Amino acid sequence: MPRIKRDFVEPLPTTSGDLSDRLAAELREAHATGQPVIDEQAFPSGRVRVNVIWDEWDRLPLEERTAVILRAYESAEGHAYRDNIALASGLTFPEAYASGMLPFQVFPALRQGDPVTPEECNRAMIAEGASTLLDSNRPQLRFSTQDEADAAIRRLIQRLPKSAHVWVSTREVGTVEDWMQR
Repeated sequence: MPRIKRDFVEPLPTTSGDLSDRLAAELREAHATGQPVIDEQAFPSGRVRVNVIWDEWDRLPLEERTAVILRAYESAEGHAYRDNIALASGLTFPEAYASGMLPFQVFPALRQGDPVTPEECNRAMIAEGASTLLDSNRPQLRFSTQDEADAAIRRLIQRLPKSAHVWVSTREVGTVEDWMQR
């Protein structure tokens, strides 16, 4: 396979100033729930990889997403921190799920007679950060780890006190087709 080396090219200026401002505000004062989800991984070199999972990226080209992220970090954290970012990626929740980054899902397993409605559960899930890009009637609430999913369930129960026995978390481990190909 060929080895290709490229020089760093400054991302193009973006017209998405509003997204950059909103992301910078989230960086300055992070919220425990909702979107965007900002996932930072520090490497031993001191460099940082940043993934911003946010449905607002829908219909925005990848290059522009990167420019928005870098501009937001520069605004919120300063030029030196921005220069320390080795990789910045912006993904919608469906894109992050498709890439295998969000294998844990939280959803309501409602039964007849449960004290909460599907609509109440949907609103609580959206407030928690669920995506409605795939289906506006069925929000998807996904996480990277079981601990994150468990914390979300605790917050959902706080939002809907009568829902303690409704929430379920699962981990997707692949499809039958995945296992048949092995």
